Amino acid sequence: MKIGLVSHFRPHDLADLLDERSRRLLPEINGVSATPVTPMAREWLRTGHELAIFALDPSVSLPYHLRGEHLSIHVLPKRSTREYLPDCYREERRLIREAVASESPDVLSAQWSYDHALAALDCGLPTAVTCHDAPLRCAWIAKHWHMNYHLLVAWRVIRGADRLICVSPYTAGHIRRYFRPRASVEVIPNGLPGEIFERGARRLERDTPLRQPYTVCSVGGWGTLKNVTTLLRAFNRLTERKDGARLVLFGPGLGAGGEAEQWARSRNLQAGVEFSGSVPREQILDFLESEADLMVHPSLIEAHGMVLIEAMACGVPVVGGGSSGAVPWTLGEGCAGFLCDVRKVDELAGAILRAREQPEQERRALTLRAWQFAHDSFRIEDAARANAEVLKWMTTSKDKE
Repeated sequence: MKIGLVSHFRPHDLADLLDERSRRLLPEINGVSATPVTPMAREWLRTGHELAIFALDPSVSLPYHLRGEHLSIHVLPKRSTREYLPDCYREERRLIREAVASESPDVLSAQWSYDHALAALDCGLPTAVTCHDAPLRCAWIAKHWHMNYHLLVAWRVIRGADRLICVSPYTAGHIRRYFRPRASVEVIPNGLPGEIFERGARRLERDTPLRQPYTVCSVGGWGTLKNVTTLLRAFNRLTERKDGARLVLFGPGLGAGGEAEQWARSRNLQAGVEFSGSVPREQILDFLESEADLMVHPSLIEAHGMVLIEAMACGVPVVGGGSSGAVPWTLGEGCAGFLCDVRKVDELAGAILRAREQPEQERRALTLRAWQFAHDSFRIEDAARANAEVLKWMTTSKDKE
C-alpha cells in the first residue's frame, strides 16, 4: 500500500533512509518536529509500505523533494500567520494538493486536525485524520486568539473526515461530545520503538539508586497549557528545605535567558533550576536513561503525552495531572505513576516529595510496573499495524463503491 502522510515533519529524522542528493539538501531545511509521527513512518517503511510525506515548513521559500527507497518527502513552504489567516491556508493547501497528485498514494493519513488535515481533505482521496489533541479544551485553557482560529479549522476538519483516529479514550470522548463527527472514531494510542524500551531495560537492570542531587526533569514549553510556572513554584518548596534537589527543564522558552528563566528570576524561583531549552530528542532520552530520578509533567491537558510514555519506557517515575485529559489513562490510573492536582502548588510539591521519599523497594516496583504497562500498551509495532489496518480498510471500501 502506498500511504500519503500529511503532517508536520522533520526530514532529518529519516536522514539514514534518504539518498545522497537528498541528504545534501537537509541543511537548507529546518523541518517541524512531530514526535509521534516519525516512529510511525519508520515502522510503515520497515513493514513494506511505500510512503510519501507532505509537510509544510515555514523555514523554506521553495518546495523541496527528497527521496529514498520506497520513500518520498515533499517539504513545502508555509507562509507567515498574517498571510495564511485571511485565506485559511489557500496557498498551502494548493501546494499539498499538487504534491499529492504527483505521488498518487492509495490513501492519506493526516496528522492533527489543522492545516495539514484541511489540505488532505481537499485531495479527494480516502483520508483518515489522527486527532492528537482536544481542540476545544486547549482553546478554553489557553484563551488565545490563535487557538480559537485553530478550533474553527479543527471543526471543519473533524466534520469532514472520512475516518477519525484518536490517540486516547479521552480524546475520542472529547471529539464525539463537542464535534459530533459524521465519521467513525477509533482509538489508537501513540507508540514507541523498541530501542527506547531497551533504554529502560538497561536502567532497570543496573538498579540505579537515587542520585545526589536528586534530579527532577520536565519536558514541555512555556505557556499556559504546559503550566511550568506551577512547577517552578512547587520545586522552590523543595529547595527551601535545603534538600539539594535539581530541576532540569527542556523545551521551547525554557532555555537559558528565555521566558521561563526571566519569569523565575523576577520571583526568585531560579535556585536549583537548569534551563536547558530545546535540545534534540535523543539528548532528552539520554538524560532520562542516565540522569533523571523523576519526570514531572505539570501540563493542564494532554491527549496522550509522548514525554510521559518515553519516561516510563526509560525507567523513570512520572508525576502527572489527575485531571489533565488523558494523563491518568496514560499512567494506568495511578498504577504506573503519581497523580495529583497540578494546578495547586502544594499538591504538586507534595507529589514530588512522595516520589523522592518512597522506599527503594516500592520505587523499583512502581518503575517496573510503569515500564511493563508502557511496553504492553504503547509499542510502535502495534500502533503502526492498527493505523495501517484502518487505512487498508478505507482503500478496499473505496474500491467496492
